[in-house]
Amino acid sequence: MSDLQDIHRLQAFVTAVEEGSFTAAVKKLHITQPALSARLKLLEESFECQLLERTGRGVRLTPMGHLVYKNAVDILGRMRHLGQVVKNHLELRDGWLHLGGGATAVMGVFPNAIAHFRVKYPNIQFTLHEQDSRSVLDAVRNQMIDIGVVTRDPDAAMESSDDLDGLKVHGEIVDSLRVIASPNHPLVSVGAALERAGKKLLPMHLNKQHMILFDEGSAVRGIIDSEFKRLYVHPRVVMTLRSTQSMVRMVEKNIGLSIVSHLSLNEEDRVRSLSVDGLHMTRKLVLISSAERTLPPAAVAFLEVLMGSVAVNSAP
Repeated sequence: MSDLQDIHRLQAFVTAVEEGSFTAAVKKLHITQPALSARLKLLEESFECQLLERTGRGVRLTPMGHLVYKNAVDILGRMRHLGQVVKNHLELRDGWLHLGGGATAVMGVFPNAIAHFRVKYPNIQFTLHEQDSRSVLDAVRNQMIDIGVVTRDPDAAMESSDDLDGLKVHGEIVDSLRVIASPNHPLVSVGAALERAGKKLLPMHLNKQHMILFDEGSAVRGIIDSEFKRLYVHPRVVMTLRSTQSMVRMVEKNIGLSIVSHLSLNEEDRVRSLSVDGLHMTRKLVLISSAERTLPPAAVAFLEVLMGSVAVNSAP
């Protein structure tokens, strides 16, 4: 048994047995009697044994025919099930979708898209992996993640980056990083007073301020450190964390200032954004998938929803 022709022959055999005669079988299969006879003959030749005997009342199984019939029913049932599984995946009535990204992707990029997608396709199941960009890149290459979001330097050239070898870039999200503070922090009132005078806080206002930042070595921390170095800003880093949500909560308690993605902030956060003159911290969040595989239907549909739920620039 090696191709679809074998399946057709098995179906002809099972139908002949269940209908009890060739005449009834050809009507059910919508084929001619010579075609049915040919299929059964080829099936018997492939097994090198007789499967059916003609009787005055129709057909009956030989001993080997009983063996083949039992297994043929099982095979055909599995084929029907497989066909339904494939159809369900193609029509997005079933399936899995594996996503990965850093804290900003998990908090600010994926949630709205997932919510909108599940309204239309409620049976698609998700796995969401919160990882650093390097881990996401590796997971997408290894095809453990369908769609990933990774952080890139805003000046990095997508087409010349070795980091993106073997990957397909679907688009970029320009993400701005913002200095946040508790409403009770002194710089909030200072900033408000300066704003009324048509001015802004200066980088020097951040010197020696207690700050809660991402761990050293992370992509976001690298952008922050580079900008602080450029502007000669020297804060006091009192805490390093990996979770944006944890950083926001620490800021709410007035433990210090922090710098997080604007995508990660929501209306429930009791924090204020500080506008600092000359401080510009942006990055690119890049939507990627493996270039070595075709995305499953659910991932293709989700990518379309995702690109419509956030401001995504087309890939260069």
